[in-house]
Amino acid sequence: MESEDGITPIAIIEVSIMTFANEGYTVKYDFRKNVISWRDNYMWNNNFTRALNEEKVELVKESLPEIGVLSWIEAYNSGKNLSKIGSKSVLPGEWKINIEFEDGSKTSGGASQHFPKRWNELKALIEKTTGCHFTLR
Repeated sequence: MESEDGITPIAIIEVSIMTFANEGYTVKYDFRKNVISWRDNYMWNNNFTRALNEEKVELVKESLPEIGVLSWIEAYNSGKNLSKIGSKSVLPGEWKINIEFEDGSKTSGGASQHFPKRWNELKALIEKTTGCHFTLR
């Protein structure tokens, strides 16, 4: 999967949503191994790691650049244009995204009580590929 600039392929992407009490979820897509890992901080027995079928791999590969995840990370890390990328939220939580590229380089970003405007698109993609709800309780 290529990054938004089309240069370096993404190998792994990990997305977390947490409350201030450290409850929430983490999903990790590993495109090298074609597996998805789910971590549930509410109930550990809901954790799983399973193979990603080709259909889900293609869905994620096509959707992530359209959603603009790398743009979010850049904007939140720079502190510039946040009003264009996201908005303040009353949700008592935070999000974080970690990305590792095929060349070994890494980037990450996140925020507390300030979610990207296109967060629901990423949330829907995660829910479609995991079969689990990606919403804080």
